Amino acid sequence: MKKKFSNNTEEYKQLLSIFNSLDEVIYVVDPENYEILYVNPVVKKSFGNVIGERCYEAFQNLNKPCTFCTNKYIFGPNAKPVYIWEFQNKVNKRWYRCIDRALTWIDGRKVRFELAIDITDKKLIEESLRENERRYKDLWNNAPVAYHIVDRNGIIMDVNKTELKLLGYKKNEMIGKPIFDFITPAQRKQAYQRFLKKIKGEKVESTYDRIYLKKDGTPLYVSIYDVPEKNGKGEIIGMRTAMIDITELKKLEQALKEASLKDELTGLYNRRGFFTLAEQEIRRTQRNKKPFFILFIDFDRLKNINDTKGHLIGDQALKKLGEILKETFRKSDIIARIGGDEFVILAPEIKNEEEVKILISRLRDKIKVHNSETSGLYQISISIGSVQYTGKEPPVSIDKLLALADKKMYQEKKDKFKTLKNISGSIFDWS
Repeated sequence: MKKKFSNNTEEYKQLLSIFNSLDEVIYVVDPENYEILYVNPVVKKSFGNVIGERCYEAFQNLNKPCTFCTNKYIFGPNAKPVYIWEFQNKVNKRWYRCIDRALTWIDGRKVRFELAIDITDKKLIEESLRENERRYKDLWNNAPVAYHIVDRNGIIMDVNKTELKLLGYKKNEMIGKPIFDFITPAQRKQAYQRFLKKIKGEKVESTYDRIYLKKDGTPLYVSIYDVPEKNGKGEIIGMRTAMIDITELKKLEQALKEASLKDELTGLYNRRGFFTLAEQEIRRTQRNKKPFFILFIDFDRLKNINDTKGHLIGDQALKKLGEILKETFRKSDIIARIGGDEFVILAPEIKNEEEVKILISRLRDKIKVHNSETSGLYQISISIGSVQYTGKEPPVSIDKLLALADKKMYQEKKDKFKTLKNISGSIFDWS
């Protein structure tokens, strides 16, 4: 037979003393009619003396039992000894961690006992952390700067949406892969060696440029800033890297560089561009002894075209000769307009005089075809002189080689002048 307590028993007094001394919410409810049988001082402070009222009315301002009532969990054949749950009270807006269980009350009936621990501050901290995490993820993913994190082996641990969009990959195509796989092959060894120094804590520059490859193979020029990722012990466990797309800047730099080295009219190299590249070829030839030829070309009677047809037609003739030169010579050849009517070609792949003659013959044939199609608007005529540099001779300057080629070109022009004079009996101005 179940023991019943009277209001005067020591057990009852002890029980109430314990309940009343706790700083947490405690109340007792009849599960049949939802009547509040007991509340401790903490409840009274928040809700008043609600003994005798229905719990859903007093605590939730509802007119019927709460949908989240725990009676179904602690009573019945499948009852749990203790049911622990969390919820926010809609009346006072406080969050509670509730511990519910069935007890035998002082009058012998089964009641629902609830101890509710106020966890509002904890919830606010959790919410703040979640909000900070959400903001961090939003900043991480949608920042105008590309980011990735790698471990000590250079394996990608995380990458933001900006970088994925720049490179054209999906996240699962990059996570778990070495970051070096996404760098242009020519820079991978250098990038890996620099990474190892950084991981070891050695001092290297923090900001540098690198070329990555997009998924479609297009190069992506980026400016990089990276910092070591450390654990709580201060040990380097990886690297955090920020990348800014500088592809357009590089294109602009290249365009400006080319503009300073190119002839505006013909699109060929100008005198400065030719000398810059030709000096490199001289050094290369001195090292490996692979010869090159320089062809000096003069546009015959350009002054006559300018004087009789106008400078616009003269410019048109110069542009056309430039086009023919580009069609005739290889991409590896350096073709330049170094003066008003003077062109020069440095051909590093011509091996001997015989090949030079074949190339010059091909050039003259193309000019002949053009002249036959111009309907008398203007005619292109050229004089050519060529010299070879093998690298076996004492060091020589480009000016010296050009002077030698120019001398041979002038000799051809002179011979041509004599021939035409003898044929026509008149003197032509071949300036």
